Amino acid sequence: MRHRIKIKQKKIVVRCLAAAAGLSLLPFPAMAQQSPEFAYSAEEWAALRDDKLEYEEIPRLVHEYNNTVLQNAIAYRDEKDKDRDDVAQDYYDTADNIYGNIQYPDSDDADYGSRMAAVLNSRLQAEQMMERGDESTEDSESIKMGYDQTENNLVKQAQELMIQYWSQYYSLDSLRQRKAQAERTYQSEQNRLSAGMSTQTKVLSAREAVSSAEASILSAESNLEKTKESLCLMLGWSYGANVEIGALPEPDLEQIGAIDVEADIQTALENNYSLRLTEKRLANARTDKVKSTLEQTKKNQREAISASVKNGYTGLILARSNYEQAQQAFELERISMDSAARKLAAGTITPNAYYDQEDAYLTAEVEVRTRKLALLTAFAEYWWAVEGLASAS
Repeated sequence: MRHRIKIKQKKIVVRCLAAAAGLSLLPFPAMAQQSPEFAYSAEEWAALRDDKLEYEEIPRLVHEYNNTVLQNAIAYRDEKDKDRDDVAQDYYDTADNIYGNIQYPDSDDADYGSRMAAVLNSRLQAEQMMERGDESTEDSESIKMGYDQTENNLVKQAQELMIQYWSQYYSLDSLRQRKAQAERTYQSEQNRLSAGMSTQTKVLSAREAVSSAEASILSAESNLEKTKESLCLMLGWSYGANVEIGALPEPDLEQIGAIDVEADIQTALENNYSLRLTEKRLANARTDKVKSTLEQTKKNQREAISASVKNGYTGLILARSNYEQAQQAFELERISMDSAARKLAAGTITPNAYYDQEDAYLTAEVEVRTRKLALLTAFAEYWWAVEGLASAS
Protein backbone atom coordinates (compact mmCIF):
# COMPACT_ATOMS: atom_id res chain seq x y z
CA MET A 1 0.00 0.00 0.00
CA ARG A 2 1.42 3.39 -0.92
CA HIS A 3 0.09 6.83 -0.05
CA ARG A 4 -0.96 8.72 -3.15
CA ILE A 5 -0.68 12.48 -2.73
CA LYS A 6 -2.91 14.53 -4.95
CA ILE A 7 -2.20 18.25 -4.70
CA LYS A 8 -5.11 20.64 -5.04
CA GLN A 9 -5.41 24.32 -4.07
CA LYS A 10 -4.93 26.39 -0.95
CA LYS A 11 -3.30 29.61 0.35
CA ILE A 12 -1.62 29.53 3.74
CA VAL A 13 -0.54 32.06 6.30
CA VAL A 14 2.40 30.37 7.98
CA ARG A 15 3.06 31.01 11.63
CA CYS A 16 5.93 29.38 13.48
CA LEU A 17 6.80 29.73 17.15
CA ALA A 18 9.16 32.68 17.35
CA ALA A 19 11.04 31.22 20.29
CA ALA A 20 11.86 28.09 18.35
CA ALA A 21 12.67 29.77 15.06
CA GLY A 22 14.29 32.90 16.44
CA LEU A 23 12.00 35.01 14.24
CA SER A 24 9.03 37.28 14.73
CA LEU A 25 5.62 36.09 13.60
CA LEU A 26 5.10 37.08 10.00
CA PRO A 27 2.54 36.04 7.38
CA PHE A 28 3.49 33.97 4.35
CA PRO A 29 5.64 34.40 2.32
CA ALA A 30 7.92 36.30 4.72
CA MET A 31 8.12 33.12 6.80
CA ALA A 32 9.61 30.31 4.73
CA GLN A 33 8.19 26.82 4.58
CA GLN A 34 10.41 23.90 5.57
CA SER A 35 11.35 22.76 2.06
CA PRO A 36 13.26 24.91 -0.45
CA GLU A 37 11.27 26.44 -3.27
CA PHE A 38 12.65 23.98 -5.81
CA ALA A 39 11.22 21.02 -3.84
CA TYR A 40 7.90 21.39 -5.71
CA SER A 41 6.79 22.99 -8.92
CA ALA A 42 5.24 26.45 -8.95
CA GLU A 43 1.84 24.84 -9.51
CA GLU A 44 2.30 22.56 -6.50
CA TRP A 45 3.31 25.45 -4.25
CA ALA A 46 0.33 27.44 -5.48
CA ALA A 47 -1.87 24.47 -4.65
CA LEU A 48 -0.54 24.36 -1.10
CA ARG A 49 -1.06 28.09 -0.56
CA ASP A 50 -4.68 28.71 -1.41
CA ASP A 51 -7.53 28.74 1.06
CA LYS A 52 -9.04 25.34 0.38
CA LEU A 53 -8.06 22.22 2.29
CA GLU A 54 -8.11 18.91 0.44
CA TYR A 55 -7.69 15.62 2.26
CA GLU A 56 -4.82 14.56 -0.03
CA GLU A 57 -2.84 17.70 0.83
CA ILE A 58 -2.58 16.99 4.54
CA PRO A 59 0.79 15.12 4.52
CA ARG A 60 2.58 17.95 2.71
CA LEU A 61 0.88 20.66 4.75
CA VAL A 62 1.99 19.03 7.99
CA HIS A 63 5.54 18.66 6.66
CA GLU A 64 5.79 22.25 5.47
CA TYR A 65 3.82 24.25 8.01
CA ASN A 66 3.06 22.40 11.25
CA ASN A 67 4.72 24.14 14.21
CA THR A 68 5.86 20.95 15.91
CA VAL A 69 7.41 19.61 12.70
CA LEU A 70 9.16 22.93 12.06
CA GLN A 71 10.54 23.01 15.61
CA ASN A 72 11.78 19.43 15.32
CA ALA A 73 13.52 20.28 12.04
CA ILE A 74 15.30 23.16 13.75
CA ALA A 75 16.28 21.01 16.72
CA TYR A 76 17.61 18.26 14.46
CA ARG A 77 20.17 20.59 12.92
CA ASP A 78 22.20 20.25 16.12
CA GLU A 79 21.72 16.48 16.28
CA LYS A 80 22.08 15.22 12.71
CA ASP A 81 25.82 14.42 12.86
CA LYS A 82 25.88 12.80 16.30
CA ASP A 83 26.66 9.13 16.88
CA ARG A 84 25.88 7.22 20.08
CA ASP A 85 29.15 8.36 21.70
CA ASP A 86 28.38 12.02 21.00
CA VAL A 87 24.96 11.72 22.62
CA ALA A 88 26.45 9.92 25.63
CA GLN A 89 29.15 12.58 25.87
CA ASP A 90 26.46 15.25 26.23
CA TYR A 91 25.34 13.51 29.44
CA TYR A 92 28.94 13.16 30.65
CA ASP A 93 29.61 16.84 29.97
CA THR A 94 26.51 17.81 31.90
CA ALA A 95 27.66 15.65 34.81
CA ASP A 96 31.13 17.26 34.71
CA ASN A 97 29.58 20.72 34.81
CA ILE A 98 27.50 19.77 37.83
CA TYR A 99 30.53 18.32 39.62
CA GLY A 100 32.59 21.39 38.74
CA ASN A 101 30.03 23.75 40.26
CA ILE A 102 29.72 21.92 43.57
CA GLN A 103 31.06 23.94 46.49
CA TYR A 104 31.43 22.07 49.75
CA PRO A 105 30.50 24.11 52.84
CA ASP A 106 32.63 24.55 55.96
CA SER A 107 31.39 22.50 58.88
CA ASP A 108 31.29 25.68 60.98
CA ASP A 109 28.89 27.45 58.62
CA ALA A 110 25.55 28.31 60.19
CA ASP A 111 23.67 26.88 57.20
CA TYR A 112 25.94 23.86 56.88
CA GLY A 113 23.04 21.38 56.91
CA SER A 114 21.05 22.97 54.08
CA ARG A 115 24.16 23.64 51.99
CA MET A 116 25.36 20.07 52.43
CA ALA A 117 21.93 18.81 51.38
CA ALA A 118 22.25 20.88 48.21
CA VAL A 119 25.68 19.36 47.56
CA LEU A 120 24.32 15.85 47.95
CA ASN A 121 21.46 16.65 45.60
CA SER A 122 23.90 17.99 42.98
CA ARG A 123 26.05 14.88 43.30
CA LEU A 124 22.97 12.71 42.81
CA GLN A 125 22.05 14.67 39.67
CA ALA A 126 25.58 14.26 38.32
CA GLU A 127 25.55 10.53 39.03
CA GLN A 128 22.22 10.23 37.23
CA MET A 129 23.67 12.06 34.21
CA MET A 130 26.65 9.69 34.20
CA GLU A 131 24.31 6.69 34.38
CA ARG A 132 22.17 8.06 31.54
CA GLY A 133 25.33 8.46 29.50
CA ASP A 134 26.26 4.83 30.16
CA GLU A 135 22.76 3.69 29.21
CA SER A 136 22.29 6.07 26.28
CA THR A 137 21.28 4.35 23.06
CA GLU A 138 20.43 7.41 20.97
CA ASP A 139 22.16 8.71 17.85
CA SER A 140 21.19 11.06 15.03
CA GLU A 141 19.43 8.26 13.15
CA SER A 142 17.20 7.31 16.09
CA ILE A 143 16.48 10.96 16.82
CA LYS A 144 15.42 11.53 13.21
CA MET A 145 13.29 8.39 13.35
CA GLY A 146 11.48 9.76 16.38
CA TYR A 147 10.84 13.05 14.61
CA ASP A 148 9.50 11.20 11.55
CA GLN A 149 7.17 9.21 13.80
CA THR A 150 5.89 12.43 15.34
CA GLU A 151 5.27 13.94 11.90
CA ASN A 152 3.29 10.95 10.66
CA ASN A 153 1.26 10.88 13.86
CA LEU A 154 0.38 14.53 13.23
CA VAL A 155 -0.70 13.69 9.66
CA LYS A 156 -2.90 10.91 11.03
CA GLN A 157 -4.39 13.26 13.64
CA ALA A 158 -5.14 15.90 11.01
CA GLN A 159 -6.84 13.35 8.79
CA GLU A 160 -8.94 12.21 11.74
CA LEU A 161 -9.84 15.83 12.51
CA MET A 162 -10.99 16.40 8.93
CA ILE A 163 -13.18 13.31 9.10
CA GLN A 164 -14.48 14.51 12.47
CA TYR A 165 -15.32 17.87 10.91
CA TRP A 166 -17.52 16.24 8.30
CA SER A 167 -19.07 13.94 10.88
CA GLN A 168 -20.12 16.99 12.90
CA TYR A 169 -21.27 18.71 9.72
CA TYR A 170 -23.56 15.82 8.86
CA SER A 171 -24.79 15.65 12.44
CA LEU A 172 -25.94 19.23 12.00
CA ASP A 173 -28.10 18.09 9.08
CA SER A 174 -29.69 15.53 11.37
CA LEU A 175 -30.29 18.13 14.08
CA ARG A 176 -31.91 20.48 11.58
CA GLN A 177 -34.13 17.63 10.44
CA ARG A 178 -35.21 17.08 14.06
CA LYS A 179 -35.93 20.78 14.41
CA ALA A 180 -38.15 20.66 11.30
CA GLN A 181 -39.98 17.68 12.77
CA ALA A 182 -40.43 19.51 16.06
CA GLU A 183 -41.77 22.59 14.27
CA ARG A 184 -44.31 20.52 12.36
CA THR A 185 -45.42 18.85 15.59
CA TYR A 186 -45.72 22.26 17.25
CA GLN A 187 -47.81 23.61 14.37
CA SER A 188 -49.99 20.51 14.46
CA GLU A 189 -50.62 20.87 18.18
CA GLN A 190 -51.54 24.53 17.71
CA ASN A 191 -54.04 23.54 15.03
CA ARG A 192 -55.43 20.79 17.22
CA LEU A 193 -55.74 23.22 20.13
CA SER A 194 -57.72 25.62 17.93
CA ALA A 195 -60.02 22.74 17.03
CA GLY A 196 -60.42 21.78 20.69
CA MET A 197 -58.51 18.50 20.19
CA SER A 198 -55.37 19.29 22.21
CA THR A 199 -54.33 21.08 25.39
CA GLN A 200 -52.16 24.07 26.22
CA THR A 201 -49.77 21.73 28.02
CA LYS A 202 -49.17 19.71 24.87
CA VAL A 203 -48.62 22.90 22.86
CA LEU A 204 -46.07 24.18 25.38
CA SER A 205 -44.31 20.81 25.38
CA ALA A 206 -44.10 20.91 21.58
CA ARG A 207 -42.72 24.45 21.74
CA GLU A 208 -40.06 23.36 24.24
CA ALA A 209 -39.01 20.61 21.83
CA VAL A 210 -38.42 23.28 19.17
CA SER A 211 -36.34 25.37 21.59
CA SER A 212 -34.33 22.33 22.61
CA ALA A 213 -33.62 21.52 18.95
CA GLU A 214 -32.50 25.10 18.34
CA ALA A 215 -30.13 24.95 21.32
CA SER A 216 -28.65 21.67 20.08
CA ILE A 217 -27.99 23.23 16.69
CA LEU A 218 -26.19 26.21 18.23
CA SER A 219 -24.00 23.90 20.32
CA ALA A 220 -23.21 21.70 17.33
CA GLU A 221 -22.32 24.72 15.19
CA SER A 222 -19.91 25.90 17.88
CA ASN A 223 -18.25 22.49 18.11
CA LEU A 224 -17.95 22.32 14.32
CA GLU A 225 -16.19 25.67 14.26
CA LYS A 226 -13.78 24.59 17.01
CA THR A 227 -12.88 21.42 15.11
CA LYS A 228 -12.26 23.44 11.94
CA GLU A 229 -10.08 25.90 13.83
CA SER A 230 -7.98 23.13 15.40
CA LEU A 231 -7.52 21.47 12.01
CA CYS A 232 -6.51 24.67 10.25
CA LEU A 233 -4.05 25.70 12.98
CA MET A 234 -2.40 22.28 12.73
CA LEU A 235 -1.83 22.84 9.02
CA GLY A 236 -0.35 26.34 9.18
CA TRP A 237 -3.26 28.74 8.83
CA SER A 238 -3.51 31.63 11.25
CA TYR A 239 -6.32 31.85 13.80
CA GLY A 240 -9.61 32.84 12.21
CA ALA A 241 -8.47 32.22 8.62
CA ASN A 242 -11.29 31.78 6.11
CA VAL A 243 -10.65 28.22 4.90
CA GLU A 244 -12.87 26.02 2.78
CA ILE A 245 -12.84 22.38 3.85
CA GLY A 246 -12.88 20.16 0.77
CA ALA A 247 -14.83 16.94 0.36
CA LEU A 248 -13.53 13.62 1.63
CA PRO A 249 -12.53 10.83 -0.75
CA GLU A 250 -14.93 7.99 -1.44
CA PRO A 251 -14.10 4.66 0.23
CA ASP A 252 -12.17 2.37 -2.11
CA LEU A 253 -14.04 -0.90 -1.62
CA GLU A 254 -11.94 -2.73 -4.21
CA GLN A 255 -8.72 -1.77 -2.45
CA ILE A 256 -10.13 -2.97 0.87
CA GLY A 257 -11.22 -6.25 -0.73
CA ALA A 258 -7.71 -6.81 -2.09
CA ILE A 259 -5.97 -6.51 1.28
CA ASP A 260 -3.58 -9.36 2.19
CA VAL A 261 -3.47 -9.20 5.98
CA GLU A 262 -0.52 -11.52 6.48
CA ALA A 263 1.58 -9.60 3.96
CA ASP A 264 0.55 -6.33 5.58
CA ILE A 265 1.61 -7.62 9.00
CA GLN A 266 5.12 -8.21 7.67
CA THR A 267 5.13 -4.75 6.11
CA ALA A 268 3.92 -3.25 9.38
CA LEU A 269 6.74 -4.96 11.28
CA GLU A 270 9.28 -3.58 8.81
CA ASN A 271 7.83 -0.06 8.92
CA ASN A 272 6.91 0.33 12.57
CA TYR A 273 8.69 3.30 14.08
CA SER A 274 8.60 2.06 17.67
CA LEU A 275 10.06 -1.32 16.71
CA ARG A 276 12.72 0.25 14.48
CA LEU A 277 13.69 2.59 17.31
CA THR A 278 14.01 -0.35 19.67
CA GLU A 279 16.18 -2.23 17.16
CA LYS A 280 18.37 0.84 16.66
CA ARG A 281 18.75 1.37 20.40
CA LEU A 282 19.54 -2.31 20.83
CA ALA A 283 22.36 -1.97 18.30
CA ASN A 284 23.67 1.07 20.21
CA ALA A 285 23.33 -0.46 23.70
CA ARG A 286 26.50 -0.64 25.80
CA THR A 287 25.45 -2.70 28.81
CA ASP A 288 24.01 -6.20 29.11
CA LYS A 289 21.24 -4.86 31.33
CA VAL A 290 20.04 -2.43 28.65
CA LYS A 291 20.41 -5.07 25.92
CA SER A 292 18.32 -7.57 27.87
CA THR A 293 15.57 -5.03 28.48
CA LEU A 294 15.48 -4.00 24.83
CA GLU A 295 15.41 -7.60 23.60
CA GLN A 296 12.28 -8.24 25.66
CA THR A 297 10.78 -4.95 24.47
CA LYS A 298 11.42 -5.95 20.87
CA LYS A 299 9.68 -9.30 21.36
CA ASN A 300 6.65 -7.68 23.00
CA GLN A 301 6.44 -5.03 20.31
CA ARG A 302 6.41 -7.53 17.46
CA GLU A 303 3.50 -9.36 19.09
CA ALA A 304 1.61 -6.12 19.76
CA ILE A 305 2.10 -4.85 16.21
CA SER A 306 0.80 -8.07 14.67
CA ALA A 307 -2.26 -7.99 16.92
CA SER A 308 -2.84 -4.31 16.14
CA VAL A 309 -2.90 -4.93 12.37
CA LYS A 310 -5.23 -7.92 12.75
CA ASN A 311 -7.61 -5.95 14.97
CA GLY A 312 -7.49 -3.04 12.56
CA TYR A 313 -8.41 -5.30 9.68
CA THR A 314 -11.32 -6.79 11.64
CA GLY A 315 -12.61 -3.30 12.38
CA LEU A 316 -12.17 -2.29 8.75
CA ILE A 317 -14.18 -5.23 7.42
CA LEU A 318 -16.95 -4.56 9.94
CA ALA A 319 -17.03 -0.89 8.92
CA ARG A 320 -17.26 -1.89 5.25
CA SER A 321 -20.18 -4.24 5.99
CA ASN A 322 -22.03 -1.53 7.94
CA TYR A 323 -21.48 0.95 5.10
CA GLU A 324 -22.79 -1.46 2.46
CA GLN A 325 -25.86 -2.25 4.56
CA ALA A 326 -26.54 1.46 5.03
CA GLN A 327 -26.27 1.98 1.27
CA GLN A 328 -28.82 -0.77 0.64
CA ALA A 329 -31.23 0.66 3.20
CA PHE A 330 -30.85 4.13 1.72
CA GLU A 331 -31.60 2.84 -1.77
CA LEU A 332 -34.86 1.32 -0.50
CA GLU A 333 -35.82 4.60 1.16
CA ARG A 334 -34.96 6.48 -2.04
CA ILE A 335 -37.36 4.29 -4.00
CA SER A 336 -40.04 4.82 -1.35
CA MET A 337 -39.39 8.57 -1.43
CA ASP A 338 -39.87 8.72 -5.19
CA SER A 339 -43.13 6.80 -4.79
CA ALA A 340 -44.33 9.11 -2.02
CA ALA A 341 -43.60 12.17 -4.14
CA ARG A 342 -45.72 10.78 -6.98
CA LYS A 343 -48.55 9.88 -4.60
CA LEU A 344 -48.49 13.34 -3.03
CA ALA A 345 -48.69 14.94 -6.48
CA ALA A 346 -51.64 12.65 -7.30
CA GLY A 347 -53.34 13.44 -3.99
CA THR A 348 -53.39 9.81 -2.84
CA ILE A 349 -51.44 10.40 0.41
CA THR A 350 -51.60 13.17 2.99
CA PRO A 351 -48.79 15.70 3.51
CA ASN A 352 -48.14 14.15 6.92
CA ALA A 353 -47.60 10.74 5.34
CA TYR A 354 -45.24 12.33 2.84
CA TYR A 355 -43.29 14.05 5.62
CA ASP A 356 -42.99 10.75 7.48
CA GLN A 357 -41.43 9.16 4.40
CA GLU A 358 -39.18 12.17 3.92
CA ASP A 359 -37.96 11.84 7.50
CA ALA A 360 -37.17 8.16 6.94
CA TYR A 361 -35.33 9.02 3.72
CA LEU A 362 -33.24 11.75 5.38
CA THR A 363 -32.45 9.48 8.32
CA ALA A 364 -31.19 6.79 5.94
CA GLU A 365 -29.12 9.39 4.09
CA VAL A 366 -27.46 10.53 7.33
CA GLU A 367 -26.77 6.89 8.21
CA VAL A 368 -24.96 6.33 4.90
CA ARG A 369 -22.82 9.40 5.48
CA THR A 370 -22.06 8.34 9.04
CA ARG A 371 -21.09 4.82 7.99
CA LYS A 372 -18.96 6.23 5.17
CA LEU A 373 -16.99 8.34 7.64
CA ALA A 374 -16.60 5.36 9.97
CA LEU A 375 -15.23 3.34 7.05
CA LEU A 376 -12.79 6.10 6.08
CA THR A 377 -11.62 6.28 9.69
CA ALA A 378 -11.16 2.52 9.89
CA PHE A 379 -9.24 2.48 6.62
CA ALA A 380 -6.95 5.32 7.73
CA GLU A 381 -6.34 3.52 11.02
CA TYR A 382 -5.42 0.31 9.21
CA TRP A 383 -3.33 2.07 6.58
CA TRP A 384 -1.27 3.92 9.16
CA ALA A 385 -0.81 0.72 11.18
CA VAL A 386 0.78 -0.85 8.11
CA GLU A 387 2.80 2.27 7.32
CA GLY A 388 4.49 2.35 10.73
CA LEU A 389 2.10 3.59 13.39
CA ALA A 390 0.61 0.32 14.65
CA SER A 391 0.40 0.24 18.44
CA ALA A 392 3.52 -1.48 19.77
CA SER A 393 2.44 -1.67 23.39
